[in-house]
Amino acid sequence: MRRYTKGRDIYDLIWYLSDRTWPGPNIDLLNNSLKQTGWDRPEATTANWRELVCQRVETFQWKQIVRDVEPFLERAEDITLLTKENIMALLQR
Repeated sequence: MRRYTKGRDIYDLIWYLSDRTWPGPNIDLLNNSLKQTGWDRPEATTANWRELVCQRVETFQWKQIVRDVEPFLERAEDITLLTKENIMALLQR
């Protein structure tokens, strides 16, 4: 059973992608995790992981993601950062 994407996961991903000094993901760990969840698509690589995430972002239920995160924000205006457009721009740079 596949769990739904939680807002906090996306908020953390935006935070992570916003800092260019952070290293890329551990591809071996990522692929092992994907296999455990029944991933039946091509393996992630250093060259394609961003595209794979972009494809997944396209399927998100953004209203649910925003509802998940809203109660935890210290500054209510930060919710404006949690958009499909922002995460896609970060993934494509």
